[in-house]
Amino acid sequence: MGSSRYQAIADDLSQRIDAGEWGQGETLPPMEKLAAAYGVSRNVVARAIGKLAQDGRVVSVPRRGTVVRPKHRRIVMRTNVVRRNTRHVRDGEEFAAGYSFPAAMGNERWTHHIEPQAGEEPIEDPRLAHMLNVPVGQPTVRRLRVTGPEGEPAFQISTTWIHPRVSAQVPEVLDPHGTGPGAWIDAVEAAGHGPLEWLERRRVRMPTTQETKLLLIPADLPVWEIVRTSYSALDEKAVDVTQVVIPGDRVEEVSRLRRDDTAAWPPTGTSPDGPPLAP
Repeated sequence: MGSSRYQAIADDLSQRIDAGEWGQGETLPPMEKLAAAYGVSRNVVARAIGKLAQDGRVVSVPRRGTVVRPKHRRIVMRTNVVRRNTRHVRDGEEFAAGYSFPAAMGNERWTHHIEPQAGEEPIEDPRLAHMLNVPVGQPTVRRLRVTGPEGEPAFQISTTWIHPRVSAQVPEVLDPHGTGPGAWIDAVEAAGHGPLEWLERRRVRMPTTQETKLLLIPADLPVWEIVRTSYSALDEKAVDVTQVVIPGDRVEEVSRLRRDDTAAWPPTGTSPDGPPLAP
C-alpha cells in the first residue's frame, strides 16, 4: 500500500509540474506541507520526491528545498575545434570577436544565468595556480560566467584566471561584459601574445555544493571539468587558465582517432619492435 501510494504521489506531482503549477527553477512546497495535503507521512512524500529526482524532474538544493529541473536539456557533442565567434550583435548587426571553444555550438547565442563578474581575487586552488605558474594566494584577475543556450538551463560554469603580467598589460580583461563572450581574448592577442595556443585537461568528478546550485543539478550527478590553458606566442608562458564545469548528462566527447606511423596501412614488413608476427 505504501509503495503504491508514494508512486501515485510522484505521478501526481509530475503531472502538476507538467501543467505549469511549478515552473523550472521554482521550489516545491516543503515536504511537511505536501504530506499534510496528501494525507500521508513525510517519509512517503520523501520517497515520492526521491522518485522524481531519480527521473530528473527535481533536484534538492541546500537551503532552497526541492527545485524543478527543466524537462528538456540538450546534449552537446564536444569536438576539438576552435572557431571564430560570430554570434555577437551590435546595432542590429552580427560581428565576429573572440572564439567559440568546443562546448559552444555554431552561431547560437548563449545567455548569462548570473551577472558576469570580473575582478581581482586570490587564486586558492593549488592545481590551477600551478597551471598558471603563480603562487597559491596570488591576487589574480578572475572572470566568472554561468551560461547556456537561450531558453535552456545553465549549461556551464566558466571561471578564467588571467596571469598578473597579462592583466597589467591588457585592462580590457577587467570589463565584466566586454564586447561579447571571449572577445577580451582579441585584446590579449593584439597586445603581442597572439596567436594563442591552447591545451586542455579533462576529468570527471563530483560537483561542489556551489556548482549544484548554479547548474541546478543533483549532488550525485558527476560533472565534466575541462581546464584550458592559453599560452602566449610571445614568451610561450601561460596567459590564462579557464576552468569549465558542465553537467555530466549534457555533453558527449567526440574525438577523431589518428593513426601513428606504426599503424600505417598497408603494413610494412617490419616494425619498431621487430618483424611482424606470423599469420
